[in-house]
Amino acid sequence: MRYLGMDVHSAATVYCVLDAEGAVVERGSIATTATDLGELARRLSAGEELLAAQEVGTQCYFVHDAISAVGVRILSFNAAQLRMIAASRKKTDKRDAYWIAKALQTGMTPHPVHVPGAEVRRLRGLLHQRQALVAERKRWLLRARSYLRSAGMPLRKGASRITRLLDDARKSSDGLPTSVADGLELCARQQAQLGEELAVVEEVLLAEAKEIDAIQRLKTIPAVGDWVAITLYAAVGDIDRFGSARLLAAYAGLVPSVHQSGATLRNGPITKAGSGPLRAALVQAGHVLLWKCNAEDAKPLRALAARVHTARARRKIAVVAAARHILRIAFYVLRDGTTYDPKRIHVEISKEGAAA
Repeated sequence: MRYLGMDVHSAATVYCVLDAEGAVVERGSIATTATDLGELARRLSAGEELLAAQEVGTQCYFVHDAISAVGVRILSFNAAQLRMIAASRKKTDKRDAYWIAKALQTGMTPHPVHVPGAEVRRLRGLLHQRQALVAERKRWLLRARSYLRSAGMPLRKGASRITRLLDDARKSSDGLPTSVADGLELCARQQAQLGEELAVVEEVLLAEAKEIDAIQRLKTIPAVGDWVAITLYAAVGDIDRFGSARLLAAYAGLVPSVHQSGATLRNGPITKAGSGPLRAALVQAGHVLLWKCNAEDAKPLRALAARVHTARARRKIAVVAAARHILRIAFYVLRDGTTYDPKRIHVEISKEGAAA
């Protein structure tokens, strides 16, 4: 058995190979190209099993695909969790590659980072584009509002389009300074252009989501629409890597933090670990479930979260509970290849509650 540690950079990759006893077999540097990476893995795995590893970075997927293409297993690790690298006072590419290989050889590795398949990567990339366009469009709206505020103009509360702000400003009795008008028109043009780009990305996303059966099954859950279903599916990826619905909820950061020492046990706010966009989408779905879903099949699921909403001060807690219940139902929908069935909620939830 051989162990290959790689410190990947855009131009070159420094590598180190150890044998089963931990002795250095080979060290070197190659260009970070699919051809060179594949040839290195093929040569080192000839006649002896090879296990490779890398730190997670911008080229993580590229390196993973290049090494996996020649039949070599490769693991990806969070650099901050590789203690032998993170705690080192002497950090070089050569030493990083050695310690990655050494962690493999000794078995002292953290939990590897999940590398999703091509379909999930595609969805994640499109979702990132959508998020970037939405954020940039909002920035131009905030710039427009700042122009009006600096000129002492009244602002319509909740206005999300710059053209409406511009119309309100022109109707003002104080008039609109030329510099402010020019700035607003620039913001309006940018927002319109970003809106067109956003529409294209969303059209592609929705078209691809229609071809994925798991996303369509997720949409049968109350309060789960297109964007929540797509975000959930893209964030989770392979559902088999989660042993239970509770582990999936922990992955999404929707479980309470715990501080226990001796006889003292204190539960705090949710951990907020994992994907922020996933958690935000689920919380939004929780709001919809509690106060917008009036369908008959939504009542059992809504009743579970409504039990938490015993006072006005617990409104946010109830929303998070609703989000967590939606995610748990999504776990069974994805794992079992089924659709939402309100008749099964009480049985499954009570079993998990008994095991809690």
